[in-house]
Amino acid sequence: MPRTKKDEDLFDQSSMSFLEHLDELRVCLIGALMSVAVALVVSMIPLGPYPSLTTLSVDYIQRPLKKSLEKYYILQSQEQLQHRIAELRELGYDENISTAPARLNMTAHPYYILPQDLETLRGTGVPVTATTSLPEEERIRRAKLNLVDNFGAYKDEAIRQTSLHTGDDGEPTLILLWEKAKDDMRSRTRALSVQESFMIFLKTALFLGVVLGSPGVFYFFWRFVGAGLYPNEKKYVYRFLPLSVSLFLFGFAMAFFVVFQFMLQFLFRFNSGMNIEPDTRISEWLNFALIVPVTFGAAFQLPLVMFVLERLRIFTVELYMEKWRIAIFSIAVIAMFITPPDPWSLACMLSCLACLYFGGVVLCKIFPLPKTEFDEYED
Repeated sequence: MPRTKKDEDLFDQSSMSFLEHLDELRVCLIGALMSVAVALVVSMIPLGPYPSLTTLSVDYIQRPLKKSLEKYYILQSQEQLQHRIAELRELGYDENISTAPARLNMTAHPYYILPQDLETLRGTGVPVTATTSLPEEERIRRAKLNLVDNFGAYKDEAIRQTSLHTGDDGEPTLILLWEKAKDDMRSRTRALSVQESFMIFLKTALFLGVVLGSPGVFYFFWRFVGAGLYPNEKKYVYRFLPLSVSLFLFGFAMAFFVVFQFMLQFLFRFNSGMNIEPDTRISEWLNFALIVPVTFGAAFQLPLVMFVLERLRIFTVELYMEKWRIAIFSIAVIAMFITPPDPWSLACMLSCLACLYFGGVVLCKIFPLPKTEFDEYED
């Protein structure tokens, strides 16, 4: 009775037995772990007079969050000034005061000050510190600003001329305290425990170990895959290794430089609509910022996964094309679970994976499956 494709042994025409494949798996796993370990150690070593790569990365990973927070508080300042526009007009503020935060890239903090404190501020050039109703932290911050001496540094003429106004009959007067958005303490992340910074350092080092060691990880992965391929197919391992690494890094960059920007803008706008003030913790952000790019990088391996499955005769190009609607639906469901809870991330992941799916089909057609003696038989 003739054999069929179902009777074909995965290791037929291969120089390795099943036990040898298990041994190869062990070697590849150890090699991949060693690649990550070496990259991890390198990332933790200080670079001469400069801090370690891990320390630099912690600051760099926070940049999308800080940038989005700065935009959020600039927008919040504009909304606060817009709500107070009638009161500001009565005090002599310029008509365009509500658009100043975006024009100057600064945040405005409206405060009320008593006339006697205002006179002290004008006469000495030292911000008021005697207003006992203010928190100690705010009084210290005001004392460091020296508003009078720094008014000339502000570029907007209307703000510089109308930053201070006296009140009548001893009533408190509204003033605006300005600072650069990047110096606003609210746009900085916080650590709520002493050991949190150390754990962040270790997590970031492990993250860098995975990213920097990814070429070695993918090399050993494709080496193991090549052990299960026919001898004449092992050449694909060396052809697709650079493509695999490139797809991973492209997915990683897509998440970090594109997805984060739209995702954070959407989430902060949602916070503003719900009247909820964000209190960003560094540990929560890093957990999020480290997982999402790696997830995108792994998901972008879809064309190569499709190619391997087609080479193992689990799927065919015809089946890929016939069931593409089901495949896209499955991709959408998977993307819904592995992306953050915002429509931008889901749309970006879905559109990219849909394109990569058809890219996988093209890849299988460019490198067609070689004919074997079993192709003449039906299943």
